[in-house]
Amino acid sequence: MYRKRSFQERIWEILPGLQFWTVFFGSILLSYFFPSWAALFIICFDLYWVLKAINVATHLVTAYKKFRLFVTIDWLSYAEKLDNFSKFAEFLGSKAAAAKPNLEKFFYLSEQKRILSLVKTGKNGGRLLNFFHVILIPFTDENFEVLDSTFSALAACRYPKEKMIILLASEARIGEPAQEVAQRIKTKYQSDFYQFFITIHPDGLPGEIKGKSANASYAVQTILPELNKLNIAVEQVLVSNFDSDTIVHPQYFAKVIYEFLTAKMPYQSSYQPIAIYNNNIWDSPAIIRVVSVSNSFFQFTESSRPDRLRTFSSHTMTLKALIEVGFWKKDIVNEDGYIYWQCYLRYKGAYNVIPLFIPISLDTCLANTTWQTLINQYKQKRRWAYNVEYYPQLLPKLLMSEAPFWDKMYKCFQYVEGNFNWATASILISSLGWLPLFLGGDAFTQSVIGYNLPLVTKTLMTIATLFLIFSVYINLILLPPRPKKYSVWRSVEMYLQWFLVPITSVVFGSLPAVEAQTRLMFGQYLEFWVTPKARKGENTGLTMKEMQSEKQ
Repeated sequence: MYRKRSFQERIWEILPGLQFWTVFFGSILLSYFFPSWAALFIICFDLYWVLKAINVATHLVTAYKKFRLFVTIDWLSYAEKLDNFSKFAEFLGSKAAAAKPNLEKFFYLSEQKRILSLVKTGKNGGRLLNFFHVILIPFTDENFEVLDSTFSALAACRYPKEKMIILLASEARIGEPAQEVAQRIKTKYQSDFYQFFITIHPDGLPGEIKGKSANASYAVQTILPELNKLNIAVEQVLVSNFDSDTIVHPQYFAKVIYEFLTAKMPYQSSYQPIAIYNNNIWDSPAIIRVVSVSNSFFQFTESSRPDRLRTFSSHTMTLKALIEVGFWKKDIVNEDGYIYWQCYLRYKGAYNVIPLFIPISLDTCLANTTWQTLINQYKQKRRWAYNVEYYPQLLPKLLMSEAPFWDKMYKCFQYVEGNFNWATASILISSLGWLPLFLGGDAFTQSVIGYNLPLVTKTLMTIATLFLIFSVYINLILLPPRPKKYSVWRSVEMYLQWFLVPITSVVFGSLPAVEAQTRLMFGQYLEFWVTPKARKGENTGLTMKEMQSEKQ
């Protein structure tokens, strides 16, 4: 669907691409005419990224430690104790007394303090059995095996199944094959849940693009009368919008309801797990594994900084908030991120994304050939980078919103800076940084700054690269067991693949973002591209150690 843009909207759409190309050509011109200034800029930029790498590594390790603790906790048992906050605080105190003096002890003490602060505000507790989870799974042409593994994990969750409602959202444009798959899934799994609904999203509805957001919005709106017939109030429902390949942790829904019942603003919060791409990681090419692991690490680091965390991919929110913001926008490609901004604007800044530190496992990009796999990965990253489509709708509203001034300005800066760095950083560091040496002439290369530029740049980048060690270590211990069909050499590859980081950061980082921003700049709008799901063996996401919930 093409929607005519106003002049003001086009100005906003031009801005992200204009930023990149100004820096790109500006670096070339500056390197030729003022090489010393270009060199100083490059050194400052490299230093900025060294500090950023240190910061990211610190948050990655912190988040990983929390993750390792949280996947061992029996969140269902904890949630069942929340009918009395005062008694639960006593329970946390006893757990703290028995815990070792480390992160575990700190968690119990800080959680006890948080619960007691809720008691002081007049909150006394809540019962998980008063609430229902609607699990929304939009899909297009995914095969039975992909959905079967998703539902196998849902059925294995340690949560009262009489409180779980399935909403399998299909697309009419796919035709009879999609309906056959949906019916097979329903036949196999409907007895495992309280209710099982299948919706068929009509093609070509007014104001919609062909994408997940339109299907998801239609599906939830379709079952609202059904929820009313079941005497389920809007305030009793949490909606989990999952990708079709989502493998949930057995304690996922228990952790969500725990956070919901203990949140200061439960209805004005989204609940975000950590996405790990392990379903078919052993079958993926090395370069794709690096990209996928980097995506996971980004989620780890953002989870440790709730002020920066945004909804991404599969996550949970309340039906009440979803209705109040008008559901997911039906004419936008990346609905998973924009729904946060819809809520932030609707509630005037009083909206949170609560990190769960609980994993979900998703598919890496994988196709029948390596070349097609690389193409698919590029297209997926381009679609994600196309979140610059928010510019004309988000930034004017954000700047004019009634949210607290410094908070909205900080979030505005985060959004703009994030997209700018996405397109610019890898290219500037890997190639443009050397331009003063090639374009500055003999006078510059023989100057003090010209002579020292390669050494300074190399030293700073070496320091930044050292922090990859943390990433390598965490990647290796998060891997599911190696399938028997692969030799030890496949495990060795998991170490060697990190030498591909300079390539992946440009080819699957900056370049897709540059294309997305440039397309938007010239009005060549992208449509939603469905990432094909493929498997070449068992779903190893189900065999992750962290998916085997050890209860304490």
